[in-house]
Amino acid sequence: MANLAPTQVEQLQSIGAYLRQVRQEQGVSLEVLANQIFIRPALLQALETGRSEQLPEPVFIQGFIRRYAEALGLDGKAISQEFIVNPVEVLPTPELITPATGNGARSSDSYFQPESLPEVRTVEKPRYAPRATSRRQSFLPLWLALGAAVLALGGLLWALLGREPGPSTTEASPETTTAVTDEADTQPDPSEPAAPLEPIEPIEPETTPTLEAPIVVTASLSDRAWLSVVADGENVYEGTPESGYEETWTAQDSLVFRTGNAGGVSLSVNGEAPVVLGESGDVKTLTLTPDSSAEAIQSNE
Repeated sequence: MANLAPTQVEQLQSIGAYLRQVRQEQGVSLEVLANQIFIRPALLQALETGRSEQLPEPVFIQGFIRRYAEALGLDGKAISQEFIVNPVEVLPTPELITPATGNGARSSDSYFQPESLPEVRTVEKPRYAPRATSRRQSFLPLWLALGAAVLALGGLLWALLGREPGPSTTEASPETTTAVTDEADTQPDPSEPAAPLEPIEPIEPETTPTLEAPIVVTASLSDRAWLSVVADGENVYEGTPESGYEETWTAQDSLVFRTGNAGGVSLSVNGEAPVVLGESGDVKTLTLTPDSSAEAIQSNE
């Protein structure tokens, strides 16, 4: 059973009533919430009603409040901190007390001075300061002695063996001399006249070969259209190309050109300027021969 201070009881009753109100507004039963946070329903009911005699120690009550609030989607940490685990009791300021006289009246000219409270001193916790170990200092003379011994040994070896004369850096190797000579030979002499440059032949642009045939037909599409081309009795093309399509066909005797959208097709016959075959959506059939021209196409419109 929890032994709560009056301030803790007031805090518990206020928090419990608030949590119960939120739970009821969300439509969550006490049993469902208890199964969710693993706390017995009896303890949750005591928490909501503020019955401290049915609850454990204050630190556990604070934990119950946090889990309860977080299960409802609230800030459990902030709400649980509203319940103070260790309240600080405020002592009243001691006042002057007038002692009673023999007849029960209090004397106005004499006062009872309360005993002075013992002085409370704050003891500061000593800060941790790492101790310098003596092991690191003990190794310093050893390292100094080893360094001196190495220097002395090196000087002795140098005195006994002496330095061997190395190759002079001023003398160039045969390979280096040969490489410098060859490089000098390859450089042009500025006193000699420069050789005339050979003329560069101009590059002729590639020309598109012209189709040589009695009948040459080129179709350009400004709109999607169905096309059918029969050259000398052979079906050479049939399809529905999109806008921007362009193709050329040739024939010897005759070429039959059909389209389902005459307004979207421009036709050039035997190298003449292209001619629009008709209105948009019109079906057009042309039989072209070596003597056909743009005037013949326009006359068939």
